[in-house]
Amino acid sequence: MSGIVGITRENDYPAANLLLYGLYALQHRGQENAGIATLEGNEVNIKKGTGQVSGIFRDEILSSLPGNKGIAHVKYGEYLDYDLRQPILPEEFKFRGQNCLVAIDGNILNEDFILYDLVNNLKGSTEDSKKYLSSLKGAFAGIYLDRYKMIAFRDQLGLKPICVGRLNDGYIFASETCAIDSCGATLIKMLDIGEMAVVKGSNIEFIKYSNNEEKKSCLFEMIYVSRPDSYMDGVSVYQARNNMGKILYEENPTQADIVMGAPDSGLVAAIGYAEASKIPYKDGIIKNRYIGRTFINPNDDVRTKDIYIKLNPIGEVLKGKSVILVDDSIVRGSTSRRTVKMLRDAGAKEVHVRISAPPVKYTCNLSVDISNQEKLASHNTSLEELRDMIGADSLYFISLDGLKRACQGLGFCDNCFTGNYPIKEEL
Repeated sequence: MSGIVGITRENDYPAANLLLYGLYALQHRGQENAGIATLEGNEVNIKKGTGQVSGIFRDEILSSLPGNKGIAHVKYGEYLDYDLRQPILPEEFKFRGQNCLVAIDGNILNEDFILYDLVNNLKGSTEDSKKYLSSLKGAFAGIYLDRYKMIAFRDQLGLKPICVGRLNDGYIFASETCAIDSCGATLIKMLDIGEMAVVKGSNIEFIKYSNNEEKKSCLFEMIYVSRPDSYMDGVSVYQARNNMGKILYEENPTQADIVMGAPDSGLVAAIGYAEASKIPYKDGIIKNRYIGRTFINPNDDVRTKDIYIKLNPIGEVLKGKSVILVDDSIVRGSTSRRTVKMLRDAGAKEVHVRISAPPVKYTCNLSVDISNQEKLASHNTSLEELRDMIGADSLYFISLDGLKRACQGLGFCDNCFTGNYPIKEEL
């Protein structure tokens, strides 16, 4: 899971500031590493670092990144057991004196994949690019850049998102529409499955490189990954999460004194639950805004410590109350267990946990990158066992049909819930 941005401007205005705005907008997609690379003519200027965007890029650093074209990348930490064939941050290549840059969000799974071949083919003709991209398997979106053109591409199933926007003086590619907005650009479209966009000068061309028509976009983008103010394939992420909360109540109506969300990714679904149930919505927990997302921290020990300093309950809201706690998912279970205990310690009489995703039971090497099935709380665990493990009075997960209905579309990958792996040999 990561976020990428690419910008090309028609005049000599620098790209670095807009790339930085884009990274800030996509910080939720990766908080371990970040990088910006710009092109000034054929000269590459690059800055990479470990940590969050605000700690890596200062004004004096941006002034050292001249050029009206560039790409940027935020990435979460590497903790997977399998080998990922992808760049960590913007990567630089040189072909016969021509410098090229590339960044990829996702995993390319071909056994013989090397980044050099991808860049070499994208540097070439449109037919070279189409033929090579159509041979790749995996969940990926990417941006390629040289002094003459910028290319964005989306995998053949649409597992990973990437969208295109128009600047006053150029174009922007980004993982989410919120980054398009943050840069003051106008959204043109999200790339279709098996599609690439090619910018040359002031012109842009959209080209289908694959004939596949079976869309399998990642449900976790709607549940957790994306910012709620983004749109995925034309669907509002905020509205989808709000619908999840309403459907949670519809499927398993429960009475309580208050409804609250687990900050931040459970808040919108909690609002939907409160609207459907007519139970008052309350902020029962305050989040420390300087702590990132615990799910994407690569270290189990650090992730547990993060939970303790990330959230703090409000006793006046919780004391003596029966609480509906809405969260986006239960993956490892550590966050849910800690949160339920926190609410009880603050005086909550009952804690009923409602989850806006089905149980996560299977590994994923595509979008959410879950490599160890034994670490999944719902793997080979009954609902009652899991309820007991997290210490809740009751526990309910949204149904898969209810989740898909909430997301208002067709063609989703549900591998982490069902084990139905979406990639077939013929792709």
